[in-house]
Amino acid sequence: MSDSTRDILNQLYAPLDDKVRELVMALTKSHDGYQVNSGFFNGHYHKNDAGQYQKDRYPIPVISIMGLCDIEIDFDGISTTTKLSRDRIVSFDWSAFKTVHFEVYGVENFLNDYGNDRDSSAIKGRVLLSDENEFFVSFFLHNDTDGEELLKFLKFLRRNHFYY
Repeated sequence: MSDSTRDILNQLYAPLDDKVRELVMALTKSHDGYQVNSGFFNGHYHKNDAGQYQKDRYPIPVISIMGLCDIEIDFDGISTTTKLSRDRIVSFDWSAFKTVHFEVYGVENFLNDYGNDRDSSAIKGRVLLSDENEFFVSFFLHNDTDGEELLKFLKFLRRNHFYY
């Protein structure tokens, strides 16, 4: 690999690495009992411009909060992936997320989309028609989300019975 390729990769990954350090430090200083691990992982999916899921082969940093969620730091934002049971998801009030983009998709078949920014009744209707017993929910946060904002969000997830 040439030095210029390494320089480009280091330039691309430096902001991601800095953000992981910032968030891990905030999580460990919070004394909220979070068990935190982090590493770099590939194989994530995102929706392309055509609305189709596309696999990403490059690694991104992921912070795992044991029992609660994974926090994926990507080039275009931060996503938090967590789960809700079927019973909880049909009764959850999604209006709390009017300003946060989110997607609901299957655990067994993660390419099945059950809602993104839909109202509670639309999500509930799609969930009730499915065979899934639990559902992934990914919330998309801005790159400038700081540790304090993340901690508030994690407390919200915990209070509302999200898990991982």
